Amino acid sequence: MSSDKNIFEQTAHLTDEQMLGYLRNNLSRQERHAVEKHLVDCSFCSDGLEGLKKMENESRFLNIAGELRRLARKRKPAVRRKIFSQLDLITLFVLIFLILFLIIVTVVMFWK
Repeated sequence: MSSDKNIFEQTAHLTDEQMLGYLRNNLSRQERHAVEKHLVDCSFCSDGLEGLKKMENESRFLNIAGELRRLARKRKPAVRRKIFSQLDLITLFVLIFLILFLIIVTVVMFWK
């Protein structure tokens, strides 16, 4: 178990190898205990392990997991672009203020 943020990468959840090792009874006593302890608290991994138990071909699981990882790495997050920068907004407010000020001055001058 590692501590990355992407759910398709190695995360605080069980790894593929840990799940397969658990199902194949290839883990040491301590590793098995750690996996079981994690499964008690993590419904995500418990559901994943149940799904893995139902798969007839483990290599299919590894292919699907590898493909999901590849697609997740390939997909780039959308970058949200700001419409106006802070400097643009300040400039805009100053211009609006100046225009309003000139309008008021003009109205006052012609009013007299």
